[in-house]
Amino acid sequence: MTRVDVVRTAYERFNEKDFDGVLDLCDPEIEFRDLLDKNGRAYGRTAVRQRFAERFSDATVHVTIGNLMEVGDTVIAAVCCQVFDSSGDPVGPYIVVTDHFTFRGERIVGVETTQFEEAPHEVRTVLMAGPAGTQTSPDA
Repeated sequence: MTRVDVVRTAYERFNEKDFDGVLDLCDPEIEFRDLLDKNGRAYGRTAVRQRFAERFSDATVHVTIGNLMEVGDTVIAAVCCQVFDSSGDPVGPYIVVTDHFTFRGERIVGVETTQFEEAPHEVRTVLMAGPAGTQTSPDA
């Protein structure tokens, strides 16, 4: 499985709320930071699992994968995120973010989410252009 395939699989499992399945793709010392992590990062599978459980006990986030690009030990993904409440209704507007997955070998060791606009111009340009073979859609 390529690193891009690992990232796609992680999103599929995340959308199914299979958080243990996501963490199976990660190094035991995973470092995780997303847009809500103003006060720090979660380190290790246990801390990340706890964070997922706290955040998604009453809500679900669905991620639609846009374009992916691999640069060295990192896979960068442009994704659309929509939060839904427990009755399945959207909570606010969707947002487009850039997820950076850092790898050590075949395992994810770091994940950081930023606003899409915060990515360097060169990265946004490549992600928007859709390098051959990396673009996916909800129907794929």
